[in-house]
Amino acid sequence: MELSIIASGSNGNCCHVQSDGASVLFDAGKSFSETAGRMALLGKEIREVDGIVLSHAHGDHYQGIGPIARRLAIPVYVRKEVYAACRRKLGPLEVRHFDGEFRIKDLAITPIETSHDVASCGFVVGRFGMFTDTGCVTSQMKEAIRKLDAVLLESNYDEEMLMNGPYPRYLKERIASELGHLSNDDASDFICRHGRHLSMVFLAHLSQQNNTAEKVREAFESLNADRPYVVCSRSRQTGTYLLNGGQART
Repeated sequence: MELSIIASGSNGNCCHVQSDGASVLFDAGKSFSETAGRMALLGKEIREVDGIVLSHAHGDHYQGIGPIARRLAIPVYVRKEVYAACRRKLGPLEVRHFDGEFRIKDLAITPIETSHDVASCGFVVGRFGMFTDTGCVTSQMKEAIRKLDAVLLESNYDEEMLMNGPYPRYLKERIASELGHLSNDDASDFICRHGRHLSMVFLAHLSQQNNTAEKVREAFESLNADRPYVVCSRSRQTGTYLLNGGQART
């Protein structure tokens, strides 16, 4: 399995997975041209993508889906309640709904419950998991991570930066709530308690206003100094990693 982190952050998210004869985008928060360009820099061809899977109805995850899906004439896989929330903004598409596990070609994809202020889910593909936009660690996330070799995990904000920052009080409370986002400390604690067996952790979805890569590294290394990890970039593609035999490597 090849994993490519195409975009990550509150300005756009996209992860590419290639395995079992399938090429799949998970979320698409960037334009067609930017997504295609970033993929090309990683040696990937956007025209080979077989489908797009959407986690939830926030623009940084779906704003590129309509143009990409229509241009490539590929289906979008989405839960009914998520599609209902963003149907008008997505425009006309070939939509395929899922509830439980589903397949794109031979690639099995399992939705995992997350906790956000809109209907949302993460995903497990083989021994790789993607959990972003969740205000707390759900029981399904704890169960799923036991069987994974690598995980893309939200590390959205530094608590001190958020509380001392310019956001209004209601927004600070929303972000820090169980229907908001995971803090750096939340992500680090989750891996320390449940993911010490992982061969790679991708720390993702960093807030531009309330976080820095240095803050993410500081929090993660305080509890997981021996755990391989990558802080995903907000401004460019992060890279391609091969997940094979329990190991993730570039």
